[in-house]
Amino acid sequence: MGNFGALEIGKRALIAQRFGMDVTSNNIANVNTPGYARQRVEFGETDPQLLPGGKGYIGSGVEVANVRLFREEYFDREIRNNLSKKSGFENDSSILSRVETILKEPSDDGIDATIDKFFNSFQELANQPESIARREFALNQAQSLVDEFNGMSARFTELRSQVSEKITTSTDEVNRIIERITELNNKLTPLVSLGSDAGATIINERARAVEQLSALVGPVNATVDTKGLMSVSVNGASIISTVIGHKVQVSETTSSSGERTLSMQVISRASGDVISKFNPGAGEIASNLKHYNVTLDGNDSSGGFSIVKSLDELAGAIVNKVNTVAQTGYGLDDVTAPNRNIFDPTGTTAASIKLDSAVLNQPRNLPISIEAGTPGDNTIARQIAALADDPTFTNAQTAQQFYANTLNRVATAGADAANGAKTTSLVNDQLNAQRESVIGVNLDEEALSLIRYQRAFEAAARIVNTTNELLGTLINLGR
Repeated sequence: MGNFGALEIGKRALIAQRFGMDVTSNNIANVNTPGYARQRVEFGETDPQLLPGGKGYIGSGVEVANVRLFREEYFDREIRNNLSKKSGFENDSSILSRVETILKEPSDDGIDATIDKFFNSFQELANQPESIARREFALNQAQSLVDEFNGMSARFTELRSQVSEKITTSTDEVNRIIERITELNNKLTPLVSLGSDAGATIINERARAVEQLSALVGPVNATVDTKGLMSVSVNGASIISTVIGHKVQVSETTSSSGERTLSMQVISRASGDVISKFNPGAGEIASNLKHYNVTLDGNDSSGGFSIVKSLDELAGAIVNKVNTVAQTGYGLDDVTAPNRNIFDPTGTTAASIKLDSAVLNQPRNLPISIEAGTPGDNTIARQIAALADDPTFTNAQTAQQFYANTLNRVATAGADAANGAKTTSLVNDQLNAQRESVIGVNLDEEALSLIRYQRAFEAAARIVNTTNELLGTLINLGR
């Protein structure tokens, strides 16, 4: 090999140790980068050279064989799965907290108190059935009940609209992430076979992108082929096939009953054709779809708990029960049976309930007497007041029992969501800590590695200097 061979060995050693220092420096620089997986240089001996006369082989130096990336698919997968649950629970908790705020219970002006005041006003009217002031007060309490139902319905409609906007925004984010992962796969194609540092950096970025995707659409099935390219599917629907990424879209359908339902599909980015249905299993979008399609949908037919449908059922029961009693009554000036309603019979939802035009601002028309010409009769007023304790008012419950049960279901769902968010947050911290112990940067270890590479670099430089001196001596011998 001679002196020139020694120079080549020294050069290779300098390059290899310098590369090791670069990788170690990059680890140290990214110690606080979320999701960063440390890298380690793996060296290999270069091909040996045959000695003159075939008397054996001599080493020819060192080279960088590979850059090992300390990623653990097990932890990545578990963190993604838990992250999707955590995101879903947190979104559930946020929306249900908004629902509880709208319901504003317990309070002096919520639905529960307003229903109580409404029935009590008729009990008070029964004490002075001919009193115009008492009649006006009863109508005012009825109008307050109408206003409370209407206002609550409007606020739930606004909340549902906001949830729809969030689904659209999140879907756009999903498409950006899909496009980014596809771009990273394309960038990775020429690099993975080289085992280069650039390839490891792209893999780290891709792993972070997949975690972001999991938080939105639930557990993803991410598989990597022999070339290092990733394919991603959700609930069996493929959204990324190595270097080809599709898009997801949201569409709304309306049934004959007026039920508006949002659903999602996978579409081809190239042609725009629908490829398959897309059903997020968990995560933020799945949570929002559930609340849009069920919790906040008054026409929901799924059988799940809908707060809007429950309010509509209560409002409808009040309209029908009160009107059934009122239709048998007479106002102060009636001589024939007026068959008069207190609430408009066409408005049987929280959004549409209203006072009947026959009694609106007309207290004398309030039908509370059982017979014509008996202004002091209070039979109908007492019957309306007694509805407050009717055990068959709604779903074999009184009105207030039904509403209390509705509130309890909201509170239970909110507590479950809050507990789920807390639990998954703790699990997330534990999983991240376990993963960090494997892939994270240990500054003490990196400092030792840096010193080791530095010393090796210095020794390699000494080989080059010594060889250079020997060559200089040989040249001088010939002068």
